[in-house]
Amino acid sequence: MRRDLPALTGPEFDVVVVGGGICGAAIAWDAAQRGLSVALVERGDFGGATSANSLKVVHGGIRYLQHLDVRRIRESSRERTALLRIAPHLVQLLPVVVPTFGHAWRGGEVLAAGFFLLNLLTSDRNRSVSDPARRIPAARLISRREVLGWLPHTEDPRPTGAGVFWDGQLYNPPRLVWEFIRTAGRAGALAANYCEVDGFLRRGTRISGVAIHDRLGGERFEVRARVVVNAAGPFAEQLYVQAGLRRTRQVPLSRDLALVIRRPLVRERALAIQTKYRDPNAILSRGRRHLFLVPWREVTLIGVNSVIYRGDPNGLTVAQEEVQDFLDEINDAEPELGLTPGDVALVLAGLLPISAADLVNGDVSFGKRPLIVDNAKSDGVEGLITAVTNRYTIARLVAERAVDLVFRKLGKVAPRCRTAEVPLWGGDIGSLAEVVHEIVQNTGDHLRPDIAEHLARNHGSAYGDVLRVVAQAPQWGQTIGTSQTLKAEVIYAVRAEMAAKLADCVFRRTDLGTAGDPGSPALRVCAELMAGELGWSPERIELELAEVRSRFPGTGTPGKLDT
Repeated sequence: MRRDLPALTGPEFDVVVVGGGICGAAIAWDAAQRGLSVALVERGDFGGATSANSLKVVHGGIRYLQHLDVRRIRESSRERTALLRIAPHLVQLLPVVVPTFGHAWRGGEVLAAGFFLLNLLTSDRNRSVSDPARRIPAARLISRREVLGWLPHTEDPRPTGAGVFWDGQLYNPPRLVWEFIRTAGRAGALAANYCEVDGFLRRGTRISGVAIHDRLGGERFEVRARVVVNAAGPFAEQLYVQAGLRRTRQVPLSRDLALVIRRPLVRERALAIQTKYRDPNAILSRGRRHLFLVPWREVTLIGVNSVIYRGDPNGLTVAQEEVQDFLDEINDAEPELGLTPGDVALVLAGLLPISAADLVNGDVSFGKRPLIVDNAKSDGVEGLITAVTNRYTIARLVAERAVDLVFRKLGKVAPRCRTAEVPLWGGDIGSLAEVVHEIVQNTGDHLRPDIAEHLARNHGSAYGDVLRVVAQAPQWGQTIGTSQTLKAEVIYAVRAEMAAKLADCVFRRTDLGTAGDPGSPALRVCAELMAGELGWSPERIELELAEVRSRFPGTGTPGKLDT
């Protein structure tokens, strides 16, 4: 049995969390921080499914303004601030430009009114934020001259001006998931990836744990707990169907698609462009739904395209035709971009719960609330809770509410949740600039400034963990190919961050492949470094390389998930 698994088979835990995406990771940290004994199991790698495949935006609430959903505006604003507070190295501010046209619904007057309301409802957005780099400016209008200077290639008719608001951007979403899990581990939680739940353990009408299949080693074992929290996201209901608790899935799913485009179409600021689709539930609307062009690692992210998904959540793939349909939608909204399949460096696809859909008009209306369910009421089984977030942004809040329910199920008084205040591992920093300066000072001329910034963004104040690996073997201080990823980061990912497959390092523990294919030589270097630590055979190396290459367009099935 793997070395990390025997502890899971010991005494009964207070809670076992099923699912190692952002929701499950946040639940594990919250429960451990409040003193519960916690185990977390994930069928793939931590943060490897929906949490990794997104537009990487931390929403501040403006998208809910058109629905007059004050509660979600307030929640999103608070959670954006919380993430900037607890993980300042992994979350940064992102200005978003919304062009205005004329003086009707798409004009500046309407947007100004919306911004006034947004600024009023989020007036506490900078509470307890001392670092100026993390203070969120008020949304505002800018002149036509200013927007044309920023975005000179905007399609005619030229905008009459623009609005600017600020969201957050996740520098590396899977690493943020991992830091939640690592911080939970430092508080006593146990976690294991590549451990799939085969079914629930039952004593009469009570769930008493889960049966596990280790997908790496092949062993089967049981994890017992007083409460099981199903935080498996789009896979949550599938577990109930497999276990016989429900005959069919009841919550419809949306496949959300974003594309990584090889060209830097925007810089420093994201751009909103309007498509031919509408939100059928909008109360206040400027017209057609927006797509967003987001600057990302010297390339561009574009999203989000949403369609109803009726297949098995475990078999999510994206066909070439779907990619082309999305490119057509983008080009219809902004013809001057002229995007072709050759521009696509990476396809990102994840599943989210939805509340309704209009297939005739192509509209998808997203669920307005996350799911937090006591399954004693919904399915007649005690000891089971379902917690599913429909947005990365509010996962910490969903976790807080789920853990409150866990305490009620345990018959205990819940201590105050502090996860919105306590920094995650690596997040206890004054400012990112200070950490970069500190790395440069500590390494002298051995690391370029851009590499120092890369280390600071991925590891925060914990960058020293990686540098200690470099100290063991100076050659590990070299970068992999033309990337900014150090060989030491791969070694460290295997030794201390539970990386077990090449995809874990390429797409999640490092950012080697997050902007597209880093090239065969770089992938092979990464594979051989892992092989040296894990004892892979030459045949295993080739299998791992083939799996990673299949993620890149033109080499396999784009968008196929590792999980």
